[in-house]
Amino acid sequence: MKHLKTIMSVLMILAAVSCTKNQTTGNGLVCFSLKNNLQITDVTRSSVSDHTTLPSAGNFIITINDASSALVWTGKISDWDASTPFLAGNYSVTASYGSIEDEGFDKPYFYGSQNFVVQGGQTSTVSVPVSLGNTIVKIACTDNFKNYYKDYSFKITRNGNDIVNFGKDESKAAFIDGYKIVLQGVLSSETKTQSFEKEYNNLSEATAYTFLFDINNVGGATITVSFNNTVETINLGDHELND
Repeated sequence: MKHLKTIMSVLMILAAVSCTKNQTTGNGLVCFSLKNNLQITDVTRSSVSDHTTLPSAGNFIITINDASSALVWTGKISDWDASTPFLAGNYSVTASYGSIEDEGFDKPYFYGSQNFVVQGGQTSTVSVPVSLGNTIVKIACTDNFKNYYKDYSFKITRNGNDIVNFGKDESKAAFIDGYKIVLQGVLSSETKTQSFEKEYNNLSEATAYTFLFDINNVGGATITVSFNNTVETINLGDHELND
């Protein structure tokens, strides 16, 4: 699942504010914009926009710090006043949308930063590159799997807490912090209900992973999951809930 897609059409400059030419002697002005890099890595040749609605540039939060890391300004980029004078010097700006701690459907987290220099009597145009900072996870099942299990559901947990639930035939992708997750499933055939769980660690950011479930045999003693270019067999015999 490491095929890099280049989506040049979405490497675009999103103008967030307008610049003014009114200058203050000894000070400079700054105009900010975002360069939204929507490249992700997966095998489905999709983009972030295929998994969720993209945020507008004006809803990004920017935080400006001076060379000593002191806070200069923070707020929505749409609220930035480009006529605000800056003392000449070195600065940094971070831009973000969402939060890595906020996980689930339609919860992308974008982040980026840029250093810049303000010169007296000039306007600096600063483009902040932002990219996806969390991980995309999808669930898919083969027709054989769907035909054998009359009902099934999956969920992702961490440290015993539910993060996101995937109901039967759920096709939406979830945005998660991929450092540690546990994938759990409950599968019901005509004769019994079984469950399983599997831990995954260090999933890459800006990457879309698909867990593809299939069955090995009609008896349903095991299932297979294709993930990250590997196929694992999960034995359900030790996880039976009832006969």
